[in-house]
Amino acid sequence: MASVSPVTATPTPSLIAGLRLSGKKAAIFGDGQIVASRAVFALDAGADVVLYTADAPASLTKWLDAGRLRIVHSSTYKSTDISSFSVVFVVGGTQQQAIARDARTAGVLVNVASDSELSDFTLMPTYRGSSSLQIAVTTNGVAPRVASRLLTEIVGKLPADLEPQLKDVARLNHVAREAERQRDKMIDSIELGTEDISTAETVANTPTQQNSSPGSVDGTQSENHYLDLATLRDIKKQTNQAINVQTAVSYVAHALSDLCFVYSAPEQEIGEAALAWSRRAEKNAFGEWVSALRMQTRHGAGHALWGALSSGSKVAAVASAESLPYMVPVLAELVARKQPIVIHAAAQSLDEAVVAQTDFADAFVALRTNAIFLVSASAQEAHDVALIAHAVAHTANLPVVHLVNGAQDAANSADAQISSHHQLTAFVAAVDKTVKAASDVQPTDVIQLAFAQFKSAFGRTYRSLEYTGSADAETVFVSLGQTADSVQSELPAIVKERSAGVLNVRTLRPWDVSQFLASLPSTTRRLVVLSSSGDYSDPMLDALNADVSVAAFVGNPAAPIRVVYKNLYGSSQNVVANTMRTALGLEEIALPDSEKTTDDKHAVETTQEEVSLATTEPAAFHDDMLTVAKRVVFPEAFGTQLAARPGEKTFMVKVSSLRRMTPDTYDRNIIHIEFDTSDTDLTYEIGDALGVYGFNDATQVRAFCTQYGLDGEQLVTASRDGQSQTRSIHSWLTHALDLFGRPSKKFYTALADFATDEKEAEKLRWLTTSEGSVEFKDRVADTTTYADLLNEFTSARPSFLYLVDLIAPIKPRHYSIASSAKMHPGSVHLCVVTVEWKNSKGEVRMGQCTRFLNSLNIGDEIVVSVKPSVMKLPPLDSQPVIMAGLGTGMAPFRAFIEERAVRKLEGVDVGPMTLYFGSRHRAMEYLYGEELEAYHADGLLSGLQLAFSRDQKAKVYIQHKMREDAELLASQMLNQDGCFYLCGPTWPTGDVKDAMVGAFTKFGNVKAGDANRVIEELKESERYTLEVY
Repeated sequence: MASVSPVTATPTPSLIAGLRLSGKKAAIFGDGQIVASRAVFALDAGADVVLYTADAPASLTKWLDAGRLRIVHSSTYKSTDISSFSVVFVVGGTQQQAIARDARTAGVLVNVASDSELSDFTLMPTYRGSSSLQIAVTTNGVAPRVASRLLTEIVGKLPADLEPQLKDVARLNHVAREAERQRDKMIDSIELGTEDISTAETVANTPTQQNSSPGSVDGTQSENHYLDLATLRDIKKQTNQAINVQTAVSYVAHALSDLCFVYSAPEQEIGEAALAWSRRAEKNAFGEWVSALRMQTRHGAGHALWGALSSGSKVAAVASAESLPYMVPVLAELVARKQPIVIHAAAQSLDEAVVAQTDFADAFVALRTNAIFLVSASAQEAHDVALIAHAVAHTANLPVVHLVNGAQDAANSADAQISSHHQLTAFVAAVDKTVKAASDVQPTDVIQLAFAQFKSAFGRTYRSLEYTGSADAETVFVSLGQTADSVQSELPAIVKERSAGVLNVRTLRPWDVSQFLASLPSTTRRLVVLSSSGDYSDPMLDALNADVSVAAFVGNPAAPIRVVYKNLYGSSQNVVANTMRTALGLEEIALPDSEKTTDDKHAVETTQEEVSLATTEPAAFHDDMLTVAKRVVFPEAFGTQLAARPGEKTFMVKVSSLRRMTPDTYDRNIIHIEFDTSDTDLTYEIGDALGVYGFNDATQVRAFCTQYGLDGEQLVTASRDGQSQTRSIHSWLTHALDLFGRPSKKFYTALADFATDEKEAEKLRWLTTSEGSVEFKDRVADTTTYADLLNEFTSARPSFLYLVDLIAPIKPRHYSIASSAKMHPGSVHLCVVTVEWKNSKGEVRMGQCTRFLNSLNIGDEIVVSVKPSVMKLPPLDSQPVIMAGLGTGMAPFRAFIEERAVRKLEGVDVGPMTLYFGSRHRAMEYLYGEELEAYHADGLLSGLQLAFSRDQKAKVYIQHKMREDAELLASQMLNQDGCFYLCGPTWPTGDVKDAMVGAFTKFGNVKAGDANRVIEELKESERYTLEVY
């Protein structure tokens, strides 16, 4: 296929709006500084505030004096108070759920700081209106009722001349269809003038009479240097214009989108042209109005892009690269869902002198999302590559990040050939047609086809990797963006003295190792990576250096290639020249005093042998073999640890013995398993439990992948419990995620948000309500799994990145160890019963871990861990031990007996041991019977009382046998410091306790009223221990 059709995303819908509270009442609940902050937000917006708190912040005194703030104790709150407020903010506290419920019942908007599911909106303080602080809100997706109401209120207050913007407001919501149905009603409400919640400009740059003049930007900055779009709309050829980088990319972004988000500070020029054109009501290349919004750079940045894309809008963003790290989760999800968007990011940061310098550090953080990354330098390149980026995003249905020179400002204008609106749309259409005519097209192919089409249309040549210089160069400088531009400008003078070359990296992702090596002269023996990363003192944190290093080390070049790294952040052109000359062994040029430096912070040289660092990775993203290769080649650099269960102390053990302990014809399958630990450092103490990490059935996993449309070989990196892991999708579903486990109600609710079929979404939500509780319980009883739900509700298709977060991890199943390490060095034993049942549909279900253990063969390896237990032998060998075990609850007592057997062989005098063992039939499940009889005959096991409940007409249980030994129990427990242990199912716990109480009262001189207290004292002193399940 030439391209993949876009997948309809079901993200959290977003509606950015200003909520004006002037003259309204706001209630704020909670304590501490965050409460004070919420109060200031509301007070600045003109609201009168009632603060319910137990600890009033002193910082609010001036508002108290002004009469705008009233403070009452939180204990005085009554649910009837809530209806008098327009908005409620809750910051923690035990009453937050009740307050949120009261607010929703009263129809009052509510925000709960710590729980988005209880909130009608999320606070985003983003901009100031003409007279007061505005509060931006974004609906959280779990309350479409609120989204609809907010939309109604906002549109209802827009002036009549802004009707064209109604479409944009609707697109920014996930309730667009409802908005259309209410359109006439909303417009009528404009004339009514009623106001419950009034809002500031929903679209921050909407044309109005006040600010439509082309002579100002925000009333302060001249707009005259921006392009005249009217001319470019009317012609069909390129024109020569003096333009800077930021205006160039803003022009293309504005022309080819109808929603343009700007992530930058107002004092930066980034995106200002797009904002200005939106204020002028300039139309795009499709003849439509463009809404431009200034957004905040903060955690969660990018969700608005997601919401806008889900509504079908053509979306672009102009941003500072500083915002990219905050966009990583959203950007990774957009890649997974194949959503076309272009983010033009200015690669820059401010140095110590507060001067903008080229800086790729923030951009490098986002490379791991697997979005396409293209790079440009000059204004002409910025214009051209911006156009190519939009064509690639549109055709490949993937996000494209276009990195531009962020160190230039308005003063750095240069002549450039600017394409008309007609040429822009014609080029995108031509690329799309070319790609669709091809077959089996990958993203790298789309990029190459776009470059070729651009040369055909405009005569300028671009390639993913652009080599210039000597054909026989041994040293090649590798760089990108503005740094590459600086390096290339020095090359003509240098090659007069020494053969050399420059490789300009135009496509940073996808990174093709074979293409990289093929772009170099065959004579290349050394690569000098010249990058510009303000935050990176360690070279392996620089992604360009890491890419080049891996290519040189694992790409199988024709001859060995040495890699050297130099960081040119903040370096002048003369410093760049001297860096190149030094690398080639040439004499340096004389530097002015102002450019001389005594340190070497701008030119750090290293080779791969010197690398050592740790990295922090994004939460979840698709990975590729190149990234994995980096981790393997440079384990110290990337903190790579090859482990079955990252972050956990685990051991790989081998099955050395396995036998069934019950007859094949018996309905209970109990197995004894022995694991060889001799090649590990696994150690355990008596009473410890062995954690077994079971795997899901590989056949079932493959079937699920087929049904869900997943590529099992695709590598995915995700962070679980603070540990970053890289696995194939098949490995995630087999070894890490409890796909065939039972989901909680939270999963049903989360899945509903992804359902595109309204009936399925409604059914999923209904199942979590009191009305649906009966069917939900039936599903629990039938052990409906995550896989069952995903296959049942087929319109709910979270991407795999979401599944990693939504599906619970496979947890170890802990089994009491049934062996003594002293008797069995280098081995650990388990006694396990297979858990199997049928659900109401007649389907056979089996416990995940017991199925796994039951499928093992001798020689198989599994992952285990060791967990301490409360089942410990008494500190003194002479203390009596009384054990009561039911079924596989016998396991720790076998270890107890073996431990004391070893001590006895060592010549130690050991105290009496009494075992009460219970099961259904002696002939079927007398576990370790021969061993027990031998220990009893030897005298180590001084008492052996057996209770086989179904071997006689009257059922006999262990508590009956304990009552027969009441005098012995009282004597050993009360007079000899004996210790009692019960292991097995919960049900006999009460009867066993009654038997012990009876022994104490009858033979221990304990009053009936004091017996329970004595039992509790024994528990406190760890002499009455229960391990029941």
